[in-house]
Amino acid sequence: MESRRQLLLALLLLGLAAFCHRQEAPPPDPNPAEVPAALQDLYAIFSDEIRPEAVGNVYQAVGNRFQLEGKLYAAVLKALNAYDILQETTRLPQADRERLLPRSRQEAREAFAALEESLDWPRIGVELGAEGFEFDGPPQLGLYREIPQPLLLTIHNATSKTRMISLRSSSLRLEVGTLEVAPSATRHVPAHFDFPETGEGEVRLAVASEGTSAAWRLPFRVAESGLLEGRLVEAEGGSPTIGRIRVTDADGRYRAPLEAEYGLILRPRRDPARWSYASGNFRLRAPAGKIRISIRRGMEYLPIDEELELEAGQTLRRTFALKRWAHMEREGWHSGDTHIHMLDPPSALFEMQAEDLRVGHVLVLEHMGKIYSAEHFRGELDPISDPRHLVYYNQEYRNQTLGHVSLLSLKKLVEPISTGGLAVPETTVYRYSYLRPSRKGFPRHGQAGWPDALVLDAMRETHRQGGLVNWAHLRPAQLEFPIDMVFGEIDTADILTHTRLPQTLKLWYHLLNCGFRLPATAGTDRIGPEEPVGHQRVYVKLDGPLTYPGWMEGLRRGRSFVTNGPMVSFSVDGRGPGETLTLSKRKVLRIEARARSLRPFERLEIVVNGKVAASVPAQDQGRRAELSLEYPADQSLWIAARCMGGSPEETSIWTHPLFAHANPVYIDYPGRELAEAESGCYLLDFVARPQPFEEPDDSLSQTQPDPVALPHPCRLHPGPGRPGSGGRQWCRELEAGPAQLRLPLGEARPLRGGHPQRRGPAVDPVHPPDGSTGAGGFGRAPPGAPDPGRRLVVLSGDGLPKSARRTPGHGHPDHPGIRPHHRPLRRA
Repeated sequence: MESRRQLLLALLLLGLAAFCHRQEAPPPDPNPAEVPAALQDLYAIFSDEIRPEAVGNVYQAVGNRFQLEGKLYAAVLKALNAYDILQETTRLPQADRERLLPRSRQEAREAFAALEESLDWPRIGVELGAEGFEFDGPPQLGLYREIPQPLLLTIHNATSKTRMISLRSSSLRLEVGTLEVAPSATRHVPAHFDFPETGEGEVRLAVASEGTSAAWRLPFRVAESGLLEGRLVEAEGGSPTIGRIRVTDADGRYRAPLEAEYGLILRPRRDPARWSYASGNFRLRAPAGKIRISIRRGMEYLPIDEELELEAGQTLRRTFALKRWAHMEREGWHSGDTHIHMLDPPSALFEMQAEDLRVGHVLVLEHMGKIYSAEHFRGELDPISDPRHLVYYNQEYRNQTLGHVSLLSLKKLVEPISTGGLAVPETTVYRYSYLRPSRKGFPRHGQAGWPDALVLDAMRETHRQGGLVNWAHLRPAQLEFPIDMVFGEIDTADILTHTRLPQTLKLWYHLLNCGFRLPATAGTDRIGPEEPVGHQRVYVKLDGPLTYPGWMEGLRRGRSFVTNGPMVSFSVDGRGPGETLTLSKRKVLRIEARARSLRPFERLEIVVNGKVAASVPAQDQGRRAELSLEYPADQSLWIAARCMGGSPEETSIWTHPLFAHANPVYIDYPGRELAEAESGCYLLDFVARPQPFEEPDDSLSQTQPDPVALPHPCRLHPGPGRPGSGGRQWCRELEAGPAQLRLPLGEARPLRGGHPQRRGPAVDPVHPPDGSTGAGGFGRAPPGAPDPGRRLVVLSGDGLPKSARRTPGHGHPDHPGIRPHHRPLRRA
């Protein structure tokens, strides 16, 4: 009896322990069947081909094991991302998993089906049935001497039992020798022919499973190949040089150099084309017969496109002389890219040399919780630079709603690197293995723990260091730049990088019309090897040799033009871009402009105060245009030249038509200032847009700081002009009394566009609660500090003083070399 009671008690305790374990244990792992084995195999085969988060030498870091070309590369990229999302879906809570899994599974299956359809490798099929093995494959394999060839083995189990299958081959290198195949399931195994010799033979493949075995033979023929040994030199002088090469055989297949250390995969979303960089000499093997070679180098060199004949078993030695169609350096113009990411110093220098780029700014950034390239930051020119290629590690500060800025010539990084949420990531040439299957739960780009805060703080810290602030993407989705212009904290603005030109030119012209002398810059935002550095660039005019301080000062003064191909020059009464002509009486100005381009463009135009004053079509098959104009001036003006229209050779998702724009020449006419009221009212309407993400809190009324007065853009320069519809309403409200526009710095709602906004303690950057001065940072409370209450900046005012116009070379208390853009802040 006692033993029975002890047994019952033990069973009761075991039952109770099991119950508790069920209550506390995590949910079971997802069913492996949710990710089919065939997809897992293909994922494993190609997962190293396009790696997530590749940095350094980004071309090699991406993987490129198979040197995939064209449609297949795009298909692999899409399939890998679909698989990553499917994996994440299987880890969601049950309710979300049940809702999202069918769609994620279907998208993954479709993506891998497209991959298999695009795969141009030879395939061997093996099926295990009740009566043994059956084989399927091409009647013969066509191979080429010393050219490796991958194959794909597909094994299908048509039985009702899980089977272990072993594979052996004396001809192929198999990456898997034994694998388990579930009932009615399919598995994939990669195999390789390595450097076959000429002649005929046969593939011998032996398979076995639980006492059943079979052997199969597939004939193959190895044809002869040829070797191209190329040499790249400068046409002028014959010195070795670097170029970007692409070779395709008679069937249009890409043939990679035998040593490909650097390269590009252009247009990965549509019709990608793979290129490799060659420094001096290169070697590649291709099937005997015709091959086509293309060579490119930066913007100023003529392209090379030739057909060559490779003889069987022979080596063809050729020297390719790269000739310039433009030599801007001899004219005093030095090219630069203000927006590069991810490259380590050796890669940055090499790719700048390869693309004939003089100045490269590699920007430290924070992206989805990780900070990149900070280990390379020195606060000075990187020592890897050479006299003609200057590498400087700087920083991109990002807030998706308020704006992105490039902080250049920094002595130390500005903390935090980013603030707030930065929207939903999209896949690019890189995979993001931590993608989520829905918007909810996406990681933010901003630094953890930091709230939304005005970008103005980062600008002021940059200027305290003597640096330059470049607005990284001048576009309507970034809301803060008109405010920062009024405070005088933006030095330049990128009008080409990830922008839409019609919108961006409208914004830039309105700023110029309000008296803000804002030079245009250009960069690429180059992250992956999907586009070359400097494919959009800014040329800066220097009077002496290239130096980093001199180039940056020329950039700051607007002695520059931006381009994605054409070269444009212009002058007004002998003054060039960024210069000022002061008039004391009415004068007829002589305007001259010239544009030339390797690819055809459509027209050359003179723009005065944002309006086209003259336009001529391009001549010489669209490659050249000249324009001379006499223009009467009886008021202050800005005058610029631009050329537009036509298609660049290489395109990506943000590519513009052919475009170049010289920075303005400014005409000062004392007493007759710029009087474009429409532009002022436009900017006022624009500044009102942050209002929707204000979240009122009456309990904070006693803790409000004194507001900061901001000049009203609509009253910047009273004069003739018809405001737009939105601007007229704001002007009527101003006539009734001072307008007040509240811009929050902390707690936030989502904007109308749905961008997620970081929530956190609101801190006034001008009057931090801890009394700090902001040295070495923004002067705001660190993450976790007590919430001092809501802080608002009140925008109001009754006019912008004449000192708002930028004049280089004058002192500034926080930024030597820059004249103040505004009077000291008034208390409203």
